[in-house]
Amino acid sequence: MNKVIFTDLDGTLLDLKTYSFIQSIDAIEQLKSAGVPVIFCSSKTRYEQEFYRESLDIKDPFIVENGSAIFIPKGYFKTQHPFNSYLTDDYEVIPLGKSVDSIRRSLAEKREKYQLKFAYYSDLEPEEVSTITGLDMKSSRRAMTRDFSETILTGRLSEGCYAELDNEGLVSIPGSKFETVIDSRTDKGKAVEILLSIYENEFGKMRSYGIGDSKNDEAMLQAVDEAYLVQRPSGEWAPLENTSARGVIGIGPLGWNKVANMIIK
Repeated sequence: MNKVIFTDLDGTLLDLKTYSFIQSIDAIEQLKSAGVPVIFCSSKTRYEQEFYRESLDIKDPFIVENGSAIFIPKGYFKTQHPFNSYLTDDYEVIPLGKSVDSIRRSLAEKREKYQLKFAYYSDLEPEEVSTITGLDMKSSRRAMTRDFSETILTGRLSEGCYAELDNEGLVSIPGSKFETVIDSRTDKGKAVEILLSIYENEFGKMRSYGIGDSKNDEAMLQAVDEAYLVQRPSGEWAPLENTSARGVIGIGPLGWNKVANMIIK
């Protein structure tokens, strides 16, 4: 049976503090040699994920901004699928969420109404984003280029905001470091299910694996056959309620490598 891996990035394949993928390179190379697709499924944007895809020479589809869209390299699949999509120069894109412009308008209205002081990516300069996130300047600019979501970097929303976002079809999702507002109709799990169905339409039954580290990965881990949680920097595993994900000993990339080697063998 064909295998496919869906993986979070920050705190999983990437070191949570440095965003380095050095520890994961050997396992990635083995997975590629074994013909196992590695699908990034992260809160990161298209431009952020492209950097890591190019650095690791990964050619597989990827899921951006907490399940808000699926990017499929042109020509990757030969058979047609039933999902609405559009074409760019490099990808077929299956959008699942609202545009970032509509989300920013909603957040700006809430901030003014409740007199709050939270700030998100488009409020800040790259230098400020770099200071807050620990990203270098190039990475900060990639993170700021968003299509389907917005992330609160300083301050926080109020309870009234959450209720209004819910009424507008939006939801705030806690990540490893920050909370991100997206279309409530989308999540990582739905995107995984859609992409899996496209894989199986082309290649037959797939054995799917999911690797994550936080509450934000729960929907993704629910959607796969075998789910794994790597340890957080504290040495603990994220408390998940609705998944049978197995805890792996190893913080971030160390745990990720263990799962990857197990899948290969």
